[in-house]
Amino acid sequence: MESALPKPVLAYDTDEPEFARGFEAGRLWALLRESPKSELREYLRDTNVEMVMRIAEATGRRAQSRELGDGWLLVRFEAAPES
Repeated sequence: MESALPKPVLAYDTDEPEFARGFEAGRLWALLRESPKSELREYLRDTNVEMVMRIAEATGRRAQSRELGDGWLLVRFEAAPES
């Protein structure tokens, strides 16, 4: 049975975990800022759970996550509240 968990599309040129965490958090930040009125669902590594909470707070969104195993989360961000 094939895993339904996401697989990297493009390998990084470094094995540094902090690089991967930063890249993932930056991508998430950009997606949320691009579409503030839309809900967003993303697969993220569980090592970024603290950043998920910080990003949710900074963007005024509520976030929920579900552990998928093998170090992955499925995170759902609600649309940002109307200002």
